[in-house]
Amino acid sequence: MGKNDTMKIRKSSLGWMIQRVARRLDKAMSARLSEQNLSLQQFAVMMIVLENDGQTQAMIGNNFGMPAYAISRALDHLEYAGFLERRAHPTSRRTHTIHATKPGKMLGPELYKIVKEVNDELAVPFSAEERSVFAEMLSRLT
Repeated sequence: MGKNDTMKIRKSSLGWMIQRVARRLDKAMSARLSEQNLSLQQFAVMMIVLENDGQTQAMIGNNFGMPAYAISRALDHLEYAGFLERRAHPTSRRTHTIHATKPGKMLGPELYKIVKEVNDELAVPFSAEERSVFAEMLSRLT
């Protein structure tokens, strides 16, 4: 098998193509989120809090493949920025629940707008029907 053959195999690999698209998506999202002074990890954590207010840090961490220290750092940044707050857990002295503050809730629509715009930019090559089919196929993969 020659060099051109292995390159064709790699470039036709679903994993390779998904990684390339994921990198493009991460780069575009990071650029847009920097306008809000947020990293991708902070954005992901903020979205989980906005979607389900009052979870514990451990519950938030279960949504990601991020280590506990990364969740903690993201929460620290978001709390310092005033977007969320930690409150004492009603039944556990060692646990806190995480809640979006008023500024955090006000940030939500801007974050959803960023997601929509980045997704729309990424999907430019597709017709509306192709985008729908592609979304369905990705849903099955995930």
